[in-house]
Amino acid sequence: MTYFASTGASFSLLPSAWGRAPATKASNGHIASQGTTQTALLHQLINGMTQRIQQASSLTDLLRSAAAVLAETLECDQVTISQRCNNGQRFRAIAHPPAESLALEACYRFTLGTCLKSSGDDRPRYLKSLDLVGFPPLLRRCLNLDQMHQGWQVPLQYNGQLWGSVMGFREGVTAPWPLELLPTLEVVANQLIVGIRLLETQHQLDLEQGQHQRLQTLLNHLQFRDALTGLPNRKQFMKELTKVLDGKLPRQSLAIILINIDRFQAINDSLGHDTGDQLLMEMSYRLQKQLGPDYTFAHWGEDKFAVLLRHLPAPERAMAIADQLRQAIALPFDCNQIEVVLTACIGVALNQPSYSTPELLIQAAETALHWAKSQGKGQILSFQTAMHDHVVTRLRLENALRKALTNQELVLHYQPIVTLLNGQLTGFEALVRWQHPVLGLISPAEFVPLAEETGLIVQLDDWCLQSACQQMRQWQDQWPDMPRLTMSVNLSSRQFTQPDLVQRVNYHLKTAGVEPSCLKLEITESTLIENMALAATQLVELQQLGVQVSMDDFGTGYSSLSYLHQFKLNTLKIDRSFIAVLEPKSEKAAIVQAIITLAHALDMDVVSEGVETVEQQNLLLAMGCEQGQGYLFSKPLTCDDATHLLKLQPSLKA
Repeated sequence: MTYFASTGASFSLLPSAWGRAPATKASNGHIASQGTTQTALLHQLINGMTQRIQQASSLTDLLRSAAAVLAETLECDQVTISQRCNNGQRFRAIAHPPAESLALEACYRFTLGTCLKSSGDDRPRYLKSLDLVGFPPLLRRCLNLDQMHQGWQVPLQYNGQLWGSVMGFREGVTAPWPLELLPTLEVVANQLIVGIRLLETQHQLDLEQGQHQRLQTLLNHLQFRDALTGLPNRKQFMKELTKVLDGKLPRQSLAIILINIDRFQAINDSLGHDTGDQLLMEMSYRLQKQLGPDYTFAHWGEDKFAVLLRHLPAPERAMAIADQLRQAIALPFDCNQIEVVLTACIGVALNQPSYSTPELLIQAAETALHWAKSQGKGQILSFQTAMHDHVVTRLRLENALRKALTNQELVLHYQPIVTLLNGQLTGFEALVRWQHPVLGLISPAEFVPLAEETGLIVQLDDWCLQSACQQMRQWQDQWPDMPRLTMSVNLSSRQFTQPDLVQRVNYHLKTAGVEPSCLKLEITESTLIENMALAATQLVELQQLGVQVSMDDFGTGYSSLSYLHQFKLNTLKIDRSFIAVLEPKSEKAAIVQAIITLAHALDMDVVSEGVETVEQQNLLLAMGCEQGQGYLFSKPLTCDDATHLLKLQPSLKA
């Protein structure tokens, strides 16, 4: 603030040191005595101002006190301390004594203009009645200057810059001010401006410190709180967990709950991220209300929440609370008049003596959550040691699989496909195997799902395609007159949706020197249904290339007969689950017959998988099925065994 400090004094009827009494003739001795008194008072003024500056607690206090000292010492009816602001266009002031229209600490602004020119506030000077007339009318009225007849003015300057001024006024006609007054007032003004600058600097430092503290408070809030929900974030949750684990609580009375909203990305994709954010805020409020203040509830990140349970009376209580939370989540949410129903998977982990760090307890909850998600939507599971062992095994297997792709540990086995009528060889299905240097031969049932989960399946499929084409070329080179055989290679849904699939297939065929018609790619029903438009495009381009396409494991997926006519397929493979229980005049037999009839109507040939008995062979043959594969004919063969089988074919010569 800038201020206007004004002060007055009580006056006696005796003549003062400053000539306040009516002017009369005085002896030379009295004049000398008066001069001595004035000099003493000026020194007193300087000393008094120093004390006031040291004692001032604020700028307001300093200005008010300084105005009072000047008024009392110099017997002024009004003392004003003003400060310029806005580059001298306005000023603020404090006056003593305060006039009715100008409160002591009130802030008034006056346009200086004429005042600056007429008052000469850039140098010390005495003011006469004519000088006061030049002050702005509003200022004269606020300070009752119309009643004043003389005064003085001293600038307050700091480093050559005008900060403001000090002005003193008297009513009535009195003796002139002594000449030594202005130099003394300059000294006082210099003292005052130093005090003002010190207090202003201190005030600025206090402001900056306050701003720093507020900023630090905000940063601490942002560091440990989630910006969207206002809940503790992961960092704060871990801090609380560490604090609790370091306490005296019994190990079994502590548990962690991790909550993961099912398919939340679909909400963001369909309703927008604003709606998704609204759902998260409403869910956080609902769950926090469900839990109450006794537990730590945090936004773990994105679509996950975490709960720290303390003082559990029994381990079963953790699962009961998790179930309550699941039920609360399942209640409908109203998002902009759209009813949204959500589910969530929940993982629960009880603290154990073996958990030496908070991270181990969190890891157990994460593992339980992962297992819950693997079992479907809305599942709750409590951590078991076997889960951890399985996760560790899968992690090791994943790392080993990555190495296997570069260390040539993968091999292809080939299962013959034959005609059911006479057992003539028509082709092979290439099946990947993993020859681990320590664990031996690993079944694809163990590592193929892992490859799909980790994304390695694309690289795995590409390797199978390349290796199968190269092997077909080797056999064709060994038996140039070999009847045309087909090599069937399985493609995952992820590989089938790769934008460069057709280019990769064409590259491997050309590199190996194999005719496209010798390659048959096998895909599942789900692969076609996941993206029917893309599937139709891929199938057209593959068949334009000359590659054949089979639908694998028909009957186990969607089994919707309505979409088959939309896709141009070459072969329909009946899943082994139908063949294993195939008996004459059974329900399964009727389904298999319908599949064969439908395939033929759509100009597709049929291959039955898993044929293991002659009875199954004869029944399928009677139904019109052309080809089959299974242990009745041959198990999957190594490359050497498959080569030996080719040598035994009557139509081939070594």
